[in-house]
Amino acid sequence: MKNLSKQNLIKDIIKILKIKNEKELLKIRRKNFDKWDSLIHLQIIFLIEKNSTKKISINKLSKISGGKDLIKIINEN
Repeated sequence: MKNLSKQNLIKDIIKILKIKNEKELLKIRRKNFDKWDSLIHLQIIFLIEKNSTKKISINKLSKISGGKDLIKIINEN
């Protein structure tokens, strides 16, 4: 991570999704969470890319299906 710490990045994603905490983020599945539409998905991707030290592959980004996947990508960078 370059601009934000991992924890701050997670907090920003929590704000974008309008949820309470990281524990709730880990339980979210994109297809079952109405607030997580395509525009929110793009916001999250741009936020991660902006604060990442390396580019994230399209293949990885397309496989994001829930909060656990987001945390995994954040921790890998």
